[in-house]
Amino acid sequence: MSRARTVVADPARLVLRAGRAYRDRLPRIRVGAARGAPKVYYLTPDCDVPSGGVQVMYRHVDRLNAAGVDAAVLHSRRGYRCTWFEHETPVTDTHRTRLAADDVLVVTEIDAGVLPSLPRGLRQVVFNQSSHLTFRRHREQVARHFATSDDVLAMLAVSDHSAQVLRYAFPRLDVRRLHLGLDDRLFRPSEAAGGRTITYMPRRAGTDAELVIEMLRSRGALSGWEVRPLHGLSHAETAAALRSSTLFLHFTYQEGFGLPAAEAMACGNLVVGFHGFGGAELFRPEFSRPVPTGDVLAFARTVEEVLEQEERQPGWCRSLGLAASGHVRSTYTAERERADLVSFFSEALASGTGASSGKRAAGRAAEQFMGGCAPALDLART
Repeated sequence: MSRARTVVADPARLVLRAGRAYRDRLPRIRVGAARGAPKVYYLTPDCDVPSGGVQVMYRHVDRLNAAGVDAAVLHSRRGYRCTWFEHETPVTDTHRTRLAADDVLVVTEIDAGVLPSLPRGLRQVVFNQSSHLTFRRHREQVARHFATSDDVLAMLAVSDHSAQVLRYAFPRLDVRRLHLGLDDRLFRPSEAAGGRTITYMPRRAGTDAELVIEMLRSRGALSGWEVRPLHGLSHAETAAALRSSTLFLHFTYQEGFGLPAAEAMACGNLVVGFHGFGGAELFRPEFSRPVPTGDVLAFARTVEEVLEQEERQPGWCRSLGLAASGHVRSTYTAERERADLVSFFSEALASGTGASSGKRAAGRAAEQFMGGCAPALDLART
């Protein structure tokens, strides 16, 4: 006769499981009848801490409204709006707002799991800021929806690498490259050279940052240099810290684009580190020092070589940093971002609703991009 066993659940495991369930919970999107005046809604994460990706979504809505395209940020938490940066962006939430059948809903790659539950005919756009996170949540439903639904007008990618990944994963979808625009009022070089300061972002660095920095300290390579982690700062404070920095260390393994590295370059930093694949287009050897992803020894050696070169030739880091700044500030501009956005969404909103018209809108938008913005915009298909 077997003895009954009493199983006591581990409280920590229960909390973790509950946290994951809450994290994976999708917002409930309500959709009503068409209004005849379609609007673009950006379903945006309710992020209480500084996030470059969230701020980009707010900026997209601002750019669309400035161009006469009616748009708003849509949060899932009642009454929520981001308060960690200054903005006057139109914001609403899923509790107060019912979408119209002729609106366009933009979701991130993380929230794409909400799309299969929406009424057929609602036009959908996936703003994918990190192709590496595409299958993080609700992977089977998302893959099936992308493979079968004609309501997805397009998937917008923020780097050449991400666009290639997404075109390979979803050959049926219309994948576009959308260029991010840097805020050149904040992210610009200082008039005087930065101090002997090295900056990095610990939130994205994992344990590699600690290992690289401690290896360098143990060798005395950081003597005379301040190493400053950038954490818990506002957008403006981050920009100010980068303007006073000379060297920026980038530790992220997988990037959709590499916005922190681009902003550091814009402020005149020499950037050393992992490009994270999405940032490969940024890490040009003529003004940066890319390191093989995950190779902390090569990382530490490269930083030491850079510091030694700066000792031999004061101002050397500054000269490379200014070259990097000139490149990113002329390539990733507000005007280019605005052109990408307005061209696509103007055409998308002009299309009719429904599955077949979604595909036609995507095709017409591609033609307009190629005809109106080429060769400045990289929209070549692979």
